[in-house]
Amino acid sequence: MSIFNSIKDVMDHLNQLETLSKLVAENYALEGGIANRIAEKKGNMKFTQIRKFFGHIKKIEKTIKDKEDNEPIDMEELYLLMPELAYGYGREVISKDFYDVMKICIATNKIKKVIDFKRFVELLSAVIAYHKKIEMDNKGGGK
Repeated sequence: MSIFNSIKDVMDHLNQLETLSKLVAENYALEGGIANRIAEKKGNMKFTQIRKFFGHIKKIEKTIKDKEDNEPIDMEELYLLMPELAYGYGREVISKDFYDVMKICIATNKIKKVIDFKRFVELLSAVIAYHKKIEMDNKGGGK
């Protein structure tokens, strides 16, 4: 597993990838990995903001469920999420770090095929999971 000591390490790693399908699960799914670092740098971002964004992603996912992994993906709906993210950042309900990471994933051509989009969904799912864990840790742990 690569070491991600900061959100800058995360962004550097994502920028080096040709596509998101090249992202290795152990680098984003394990504690201390990319998803965990993104969740840690949430700033004032609320869980509902991430879920709202993720809801849009899941709607897009439904439109490609019958496609093969190597088929190209229509990026139009994903590109249209960038203004929504920018608006959330401007309202200070989405952190700059989250905005910047999503911009790398969406606006730099990292998602070209269905398999790339699936990896993007997996990454966001992991971010949501770690975000929830961090919220629970901050409240003093589970029951």
